[in-house]
Amino acid sequence: MRILFFGDYSNLHACLARELRQRGHEVTVISDGGRYMDTQHDILLDRAPGKIGAVKYSYHVCSLIPTLKDYDVVQLINPHFLSLRPGKIKYFFDILKRNNRSVFLTLAGNDYYFVKSCLEGNIFKFSEFEVGGEPTEFELKTGHAAAWTGSGMKEFCDYIYSNIDGAMSVLPEYDMAARPHLGDRLAFTNIPIDFSYIENSPLDVSGKINLFIGMRGGMEIQKGTAKMLDMCLRLEKEMPDRCSVTCVRNLPLKEYLREMGKGHIVIDQFYSYSPGTNAFQAMAMGRVAATGAQPEFYEYIGEQDSGAIIPMSPLKTDKEWEEYFRSLILDPSPLPAMAAEGNRIVSVHNNVRTVASRFEAHWKNE
Repeated sequence: MRILFFGDYSNLHACLARELRQRGHEVTVISDGGRYMDTQHDILLDRAPGKIGAVKYSYHVCSLIPTLKDYDVVQLINPHFLSLRPGKIKYFFDILKRNNRSVFLTLAGNDYYFVKSCLEGNIFKFSEFEVGGEPTEFELKTGHAAAWTGSGMKEFCDYIYSNIDGAMSVLPEYDMAARPHLGDRLAFTNIPIDFSYIENSPLDVSGKINLFIGMRGGMEIQKGTAKMLDMCLRLEKEMPDRCSVTCVRNLPLKEYLREMGKGHIVIDQFYSYSPGTNAFQAMAMGRVAATGAQPEFYEYIGEQDSGAIIPMSPLKTDKEWEEYFRSLILDPSPLPAMAAEGNRIVSVHNNVRTVASRFEAHWKNE
């Protein structure tokens, strides 16, 4: 098949592309390279800041879209697969739809229905936008949710949902929000991890326990990493002979993975229901992930909660989480078994070969 991946988040589409090429498919990836992450792509499409950047980006899109013809599958990373207003995205979506055999959607990141589900409280107990019916610090500072659910956003999302041939949800929460609107056209695939690019090593807890946090510029409050870093620094100050903290910001992916491998506990998202790419990569390395791991995550993958993942969430107080991490630092003996079990989970459910086969199957069932 000729496959076009349009857009990428955290190397998701690029990871699938490598595997699918090995299976004999002709694959093209268009993305911004994850900006500082420097992820693999065939066509770079990024938008620089400012008016000049906007003009150049629009010109690039106008010249590029009409050339993207005769693909068997076009896989969009999100309804907002271009950094343009919905009306303009719709125009270019129609060209892609007309010039190619099928168009599929990867449910990753925000769209109208996901954010609406976060706000209504009948599906999720918490989100980066609300906890206990109250807006989070992130929402109070940015009004991000209001932008996603504002004028015209529902109509745009409905148009994309109605005109795609199918969709793939890479996390349970995306599936939970979109399933009522997409029904059987939606397949749950999970996030792909390419183990050939990740070095696994046993977790040695004989020395200091290293708490690792990777910061993404501008998302520290949104993902909760700012408050988690504060907690980690307090523990380091309290027990300098037992733990250390490593915090890195905006590193290219290859360098980031090297640094992450030096950690014992990789502290990821605070407001997520499921592990994301960062946490799954840590688990593939044989590190303990502190990230989203609500019961719904285990239900979707058909596993029991074995305690391998530290289930970060605002359902516990900051003080309770600090005490939990303190206890692990004082007695790190459970960590190697947790790491090994986490590695098993990601090996079974996230291996790129498994996930790529799910994508292939859904394309063929279209």
